Amino acid sequence: MQLKKIAFTLLIGAAAAMAATSPSFAAKKKKPKAEAPQPMISCFQQQTPVCATRGGMKMTYASACFAEKDGAKVVSQGACKAAKKMSMKKSGKKKK
Repeated sequence: MQLKKIAFTLLIGAAAAMAATSPSFAAKKKKPKAEAPQPMISCFQQQTPVCATRGGMKMTYASACFAEKDGAKVVSQGACKAAKKMSMKKSGKKKK
């Protein structure tokens, strides 16, 4: 009976040692490669201005690449059209 207990203990110990040295299934899974960030140099190669919005404001960027790097959403190709300027009306009072 004593011999069976010793053999069983050795078997459990060997199984535990094998489990500890083998890599886990999670470690074997390949992580998806992150998309490489587009280098800023390529932004200088594109020279088509775009109109983009960021924070509710329209801005003209040198290219869509610069707009994306700034976190803006491209609205249209070409520069943004200038907003109408507010004119100051002259009051009806005449200077004396």
